[in-house]
Amino acid sequence: MIDRIVRAIRLDWTVFREIAQDREALKQAAIIVVVVSFLAALGGAGGQLIAQVDAGTAFLGFFVDWIVNGIVIGWIGWSILTYLVGTLLFKGQTDIQEMMRVLGYASAPRLLGLLGFVPCIGWIFPFAGWILALVAGVIAIREAMEFDTGNAIITVVISWVASIVAALLIRGIFDLIFGLI
Repeated sequence: MIDRIVRAIRLDWTVFREIAQDREALKQAAIIVVVVSFLAALGGAGGQLIAQVDAGTAFLGFFVDWIVNGIVIGWIGWSILTYLVGTLLFKGQTDIQEMMRVLGYASAPRLLGLLGFVPCIGWIFPFAGWILALVAGVIAIREAMEFDTGNAIITVVISWVASIVAALLIRGIFDLIFGLI
């Protein structure tokens, strides 16, 4: 699993083809997503605490970022949306579990979010992690769906924008409910 994570972070396209074909890799992908999302959310919460944000607000942000945005929307939701966009628009050859496997591994670069607590420049690390994860996502989708890079880019853009909108809406709902605005 570690070797595959390193290869995914290096954007080795062959690892995504390998993961797409390995039906046993879904558990590994889930572990990666849970751990990476947890650590990235922890870095963000640490940054909020260093910036002297209320501890309750930081904890709620941590919980929403880890469970909702990292796992539910960031992995499961994005996998489903990607499957729908890629298969309906471009006749991609895949299923939802295969998308979850490859996108789980593609999320590995988000580990950089752990460094989000660094004062002044902390925002750079999660941003760089997201960009690398998107690039890895393009490669993963291309390999899993067996279509060209252009179709993979369009699939990622459409599904990722929809996921971001959903994440922002959910975060906004939590902010309204808990009076964080």
